[in-house]
Amino acid sequence: CVRSCVAPESFTWEEYLKETSSTPAPPSCFRQSRIPPSNDFKAGMKLEARDPRNSTSVCIATVMGMTGIRLRLRLDGSDNTNDFWRLVDSSDIQPIGTCEKNGDMLQPPLGRGERPLTFMDPV
Repeated sequence: CVRSCVAPESFTWEEYLKETSSTPAPPSCFRQSRIPPSNDFKAGMKLEARDPRNSTSVCIATVMGMTGIRLRLRLDGSDNTNDFWRLVDSSDIQPIGTCEKNGDMLQPPLGRGERPLTFMDPV
């Protein structure tokens, strides 16, 4: 958040929106569940995750930690400088085998080959 010199009690959304020529996001944009999802993940579990640097790539990832409903993930073969966070109900994560089931390509872990895994490949 950007802090201004205005006292908190003098802030109004109407004035701020006018001042910044902004439009508020309507309630219909927000699709969060009223009841937060449970987090049944545990550190060390494997899953398939979209690469945060290339959203067209799905990679093998490991759960490194949890905070509430957030997961700290690491793409297999990378180090902790590339860890990233996802909510447990994010469409960017999926159970292992989802790429195989859908006929999608799964990127191999860094250092384990150049070609994407197509599930016709021998393991």
